[in-house]
Amino acid sequence: MTYANVSFWLLPAEADRVFYQETIRALAQAYDAPVFTPHVTLYSGTCPPEADPEDMLAQATQGVQGFALHIDRILYTEEFTKTVFVQLFASTLLRSIAENLSKRCARPSGYVLNPHVSLIYKQMSAKEKQHIATTIRLPASTVFFDEVSAVATSNTTQTREDVESWKVICSKKLSA
Repeated sequence: MTYANVSFWLLPAEADRVFYQETIRALAQAYDAPVFTPHVTLYSGTCPPEADPEDMLAQATQGVQGFALHIDRILYTEEFTKTVFVQLFASTLLRSIAENLSKRCARPSGYVLNPHVSLIYKQMSAKEKQHIATTIRLPASTVFFDEVSAVATSNTTQTREDVESWKVICSKKLSA
């Protein structure tokens, strides 16, 4: 099957995933926003028709074990996909995986790695975003990741419908 746009995600390990998924679910319910899987986007772009996203993930993460990223802080922006989010510090390993995936896609998409875990996607007032950002208490200073996924996405994500149309193509656990 051919996928026009594919996003490659890094997923939190179960212990961290539970916290972030529950936070996303609670915020979605409180603010009538879409529910989505917590993730860090490693790369997003057009893949060549002959490319196999599962093979791309396997090659980009060969020999990679689960790893942690340190949290910088909770921020918010006007950007739909960064309404309120947990900003993370990039690591050499993270950059390497993202670069490896980027090289395997059809043409440069202009995607720039900026590791973060979004907590809500919604157009909202700065006051609402600030309230969310200042009231969330994170359970730790790091997030541990142990899985990657390829997800069929639209070229842009600007609406709830865009988010709800995402389809997981494949997932791969990182070696233990």
